[in-house]
Amino acid sequence: MGDKKQRKVRNYLLDRRFQLKYTGMVLLVTVAVAAVLGYVAYDFSKGQTEAFTAQLAAQPDLDPETAGDLERFAKQEDRRVRNAIIAGVVLMALALGMTGIVVTHRVVGPAYRMRRLFEHVGEGHLQVTTGIRKGDELQELYHSFAEMVESLREQRAEDIERLEDTVAKLEAAGVESAYTAELRALLDRIRKSVD
Repeated sequence: MGDKKQRKVRNYLLDRRFQLKYTGMVLLVTVAVAAVLGYVAYDFSKGQTEAFTAQLAAQPDLDPETAGDLERFAKQEDRRVRNAIIAGVVLMALALGMTGIVVTHRVVGPAYRMRRLFEHVGEGHLQVTTGIRKGDELQELYHSFAEMVESLREQRAEDIERLEDTVAKLEAAGVESAYTAELRALLDRIRKSVD
């Protein structure tokens, strides 16, 4: 139970379906909003270029070569704005994707560890031999679980003590039967769960 893994990239995807599903949902919404806002900004830039081109056409004394250079520069700026928006959306998607995986890992990692602890306790071992990492989510759930297991251990220890006392009294009274031997075997099995 106390296996300690180094954090590697592949260890961040413990529950691929869950992590990719929620990261994908956040990415989809974010990219959609960013794309709409980016389109509005690009459309505004193109509108400014068209207005600038119209102003250039309205100036008859402007040299045609200069007007052409200014128009090409304005269109080049439109492309620069478009490319910057696309690059920004792609970088934001990558950053959010990585952040989503790390954040969901902080939930899935403890859930994975808790599932293993449930199996361990379900097998009759009333011990919490491992914890969850500092900074992970579900800290309160883990501590509640650990307290529950400790409470069960204490109850089991009290039961063992009473059973031992009862068996000792039976043996002191001279009662030797298959039942006392069965109680001893049961007592040994219960004792192993708290050791």
